[in-house]
Amino acid sequence: MTSLLIPPRDGVDIGDYTLRDFAAKWMMQQCDLAEVAVYREANRALLAGSDRRKRVVFIGDSITEFWTGLAERQSESVAVINRGIRGQNSSQMLLRFEDDAIALQPACIVLLCGSNDLRSYVGAASSVAESARERIVRNVTAMADIAQARGIAMCLGALPPVNPAHPVHRDSSAIIAINGWLAEFAAARRLDFIDYHRVLVDAEGHLDAAFSEDGLHPNTAGYARMAQALQTCATVSALI
Repeated sequence: MTSLLIPPRDGVDIGDYTLRDFAAKWMMQQCDLAEVAVYREANRALLAGSDRRKRVVFIGDSITEFWTGLAERQSESVAVINRGIRGQNSSQMLLRFEDDAIALQPACIVLLCGSNDLRSYVGAASSVAESARERIVRNVTAMADIAQARGIAMCLGALPPVNPAHPVHRDSSAIIAINGWLAEFAAARRLDFIDYHRVLVDAEGHLDAAFSEDGLHPNTAGYARMAQALQTCATVSALI
């Protein structure tokens, strides 16, 4: 039987859908919410090519995407694949995790997510902390489950600090709390934890101004510090 929209009883909603439900279903149908198309052709070319080196895939948001120095860590035996997409939250990464990470048959996946879950678009940054934490926990757990079920090593990156001197719209205490959970989860699952926060934070608990121009994204010096933290990761350092 074909499902039809039933006229709204009170004139507020759209047929038998609430406005929110209709908008969500419309966007899922019409939009590439996970932005799977961004790397689709690059992924196809990689899998169809002759490069048979071991692969380390970095998946994340703009902090990962802008980390151009990652390419320099490649070697004759290991390919480093950057699959960061600016602006993405952990839900979007989960939706594209199969296409942009698992399908590439990597030896290791390095995940850095959560900054955009914590971004407050309305109200105080602290107002979204609880819901963001719940979402990050669900999505990171799901991605870890997927990777471990496939026998793929996975490393979890700590969220870098932010500097409130800039309009970053993220709560520093929420970042610390999420990093605490990430460290505990990594230990429980026997995953490597990469503490990017520790190498970028200043004495006041903020992103050191020497490592960022906008209070959120690392600059060249900041990425150099992240690279140092990356080298403390046993799984990654054994590969690159």
